[in-house]
Amino acid sequence: MVMKMAAVSTISLLLLCCSAISSTDAAEKCDYFAATGANFTVPMGFAIDKSDRLRWKHNDKVILDRKDGKFVEGKKELISEDGSLKLTNVIKSNAGSYIPEVLNKDGQKKGTFKVKMLCVMDPVPKPVVTPTCRKKTSVSEAQFTCKVHTTQTNHTFAWLRNNNKEFEKEKGDTLTRQADQVKTDSFSCRVSNSVSVMTSKPVVQNCIVNKVASFFPDTLLGLDTWIFVGGGGGVVLLLIVVVIVCCVHTKRRKRMQLKEEGELRLAWTNDQHKHHQHNDPQDQHPHHHHHPHQQPAGHTGPRQQRSRQQHPRNPDQPSAHPQPSPRRPAQAPRPPGNIDEDQPPPLPQPRKIIKKAAKAQRV
Repeated sequence: MVMKMAAVSTISLLLLCCSAISSTDAAEKCDYFAATGANFTVPMGFAIDKSDRLRWKHNDKVILDRKDGKFVEGKKELISEDGSLKLTNVIKSNAGSYIPEVLNKDGQKKGTFKVKMLCVMDPVPKPVVTPTCRKKTSVSEAQFTCKVHTTQTNHTFAWLRNNNKEFEKEKGDTLTRQADQVKTDSFSCRVSNSVSVMTSKPVVQNCIVNKVASFFPDTLLGLDTWIFVGGGGGVVLLLIVVVIVCCVHTKRRKRMQLKEEGELRLAWTNDQHKHHQHNDPQDQHPHHHHHPHQQPAGHTGPRQQRSRQQHPRNPDQPSAHPQPSPRRPAQAPRPPGNIDEDQPPPLPQPRKIIKKAAKAQRV
């Protein structure tokens, strides 16, 4: 049983070695390389006439046959004017051997052609460079790693410094440099195979950020230093906002206070103006209501007679002499607060003779 297991393992190893050797030989025997999804033309390499019969074989299978200008096999779009074979949207099954065959009108072969091997490969995806920092006792090293997401292994690496200088000796997927010597330099990797070339975006080392950062410790009280810096900046910003809000509130309050004081002054001025108008005798006369049978103060004219309807006439007295009306009682003295020292005393009222009242009494 052990012998059988050993024999099986030996055979499997031999098969793997043979497959690896065959794949390597196939790669070495490739005459042309085409990228999947691209277009490729297998060159003819020989001048032919339109009257010649043309055949193209892929892995010993006829895929195109043109005779007397007509296509027995294939389509017109598969060949160019010089007879070259055109492949569009290449896939992995298009890989293999290709050989043309040219016959004249008599059916005899023209020219000598060799079999050409076509290899189909996937284009290289865009690589990505990741910087890391390796700290040692005295020196920090910046390491750049080029990553390519592909299963193919037949590609090469190249490194660029500041997008223009290529490192000839660096051909691996990693690049290591001393951090203090490449503080501001950028690095990118270039990955290529037989069908395509792609270059990554440049990146900068992350070991030494800037000169200011070197003066601060990495951690403070068990936390990252930049956390404290960011927290302090947030507190300062909050204080600035609070100060601005307080200033705006104080200014608005002062403005409202000035507005209220102005309104109070305006109201006081209006009250004083109304008070002066009320104390003016010329303004008081039109609004003072006198009794119809009383004389105003200071009246020196004839006394107004009473109406017959309100006070009947005494029969013992003659009708030509009406009863005099009593004088208006003296006005009460004004309070001292309302007396204006600069205002003159009231002028006597003009005499008025009411003729209509006299005529009514005579009647």
